Amino acid sequence: MRFARKVGLICTITMVLLQIPLFSNALTYDIATGTLCDFAINYTDNPDDPSAYMNSTPVVDHPGFLGRLIYTGEPTQLTFFNHGPTTGGSRFYFTGLDMSGQSSTSRYKEFFIVTRAMGLRHSPSNAQDDLSLINSVITAPGQSIDIPYGAGDETAQVGELGYNAQGQQDVFTGSNEYQYLYPYRYIWIDLTIIRTSNANRSFWITYYESLLWIQSSEEASVLLTLSGKDSGWIVWGQHPESYAFSIEKTVEDGFPFSWLQQASTIYNALEIARVIYRAEDSAASIRFASDAGGNQAQFFFSNQYGDIFPFSLAFDASKPNLTVVPITSSQTFETVVQSVTSPIDGNSTHQMHVLEGSVLAYLPIYQDPPMGLYTSTVYVFVEPVE
Repeated sequence: MRFARKVGLICTITMVLLQIPLFSNALTYDIATGTLCDFAINYTDNPDDPSAYMNSTPVVDHPGFLGRLIYTGEPTQLTFFNHGPTTGGSRFYFTGLDMSGQSSTSRYKEFFIVTRAMGLRHSPSNAQDDLSLINSVITAPGQSIDIPYGAGDETAQVGELGYNAQGQQDVFTGSNEYQYLYPYRYIWIDLTIIRTSNANRSFWITYYESLLWIQSSEEASVLLTLSGKDSGWIVWGQHPESYAFSIEKTVEDGFPFSWLQQASTIYNALEIARVIYRAEDSAASIRFASDAGGNQAQFFFSNQYGDIFPFSLAFDASKPNLTVVPITSSQTFETVVQSVTSPIDGNSTHQMHVLEGSVLAYLPIYQDPPMGLYTSTVYVFVEPVE
């Protein structure tokens, strides 16, 4: 995955044909009481030492609170990466934007990230558990936190261990209360950035940006783009967009070719991924392509021997609720302003720019390719709308 300011975010969905079952691991952004916008670059948190936050005191009321990541799936590990320009330093950074809107990596503000994992049980009372009882501090790209429990509404098989609504474990008989595969309905991770005194600011730089990419062990991922502003300075340059964008692959690498053979139209197509865009203030246009330049929508699977066969894609938007349509090189999908309700709070609702939907694969023309391992990459472009 790469970032390019002129065309917005470029992500990829890579598929492999092999025999492995469907899975569902999702990582999405919940704004809660946080924000991704306009962090004060001239502000330094006190304390600004990571060791000061390695304790049991929550920091969700801190001015650097970003919001939550909502996770469903099996136990996993979440790894944090810098997805944008970097200063070459060892931590995370806001980097300044020059007059042309390009990142000036010589101008920066350093920060690190404090996380706290929580679990929401299946019970009607929505009982919550603090999963670690202590904060985990991410000081550098590439560091991870462990999520030792699974979450979701999947049910256990008869005869295997399951959980009841209170999170107690026993064998599921098919009729008792231990029907849940995982002890939690949702797991969420509170995220707070702590700005340090390490900075190199300029009178001529007003706006800053930072791009955080968080990925689970099962490839569910979310990009958080943060904006910063150096208040009190002359306003120069271009205000960066702030948004959250998730890709959830709904088929694991890989899946049997027979699944595609059974999908001949957009109405019985195979769901391969879900995409979710959310932003407070930034509208966007999302499109799909078969090349990194974003100019083609002729999709192919290929193997190491040079065998190829074509397939088609469609997009089924759920927010806004639209008719499923084939994906072409000229097809774009626009965000809309809608209410988004937190799955954790239930009654917490925010008006946001959103686009959610499923990417579907199908074979309009019957194919019977030679046996082998085939792969294909779909490029996803997220572009700001002025």
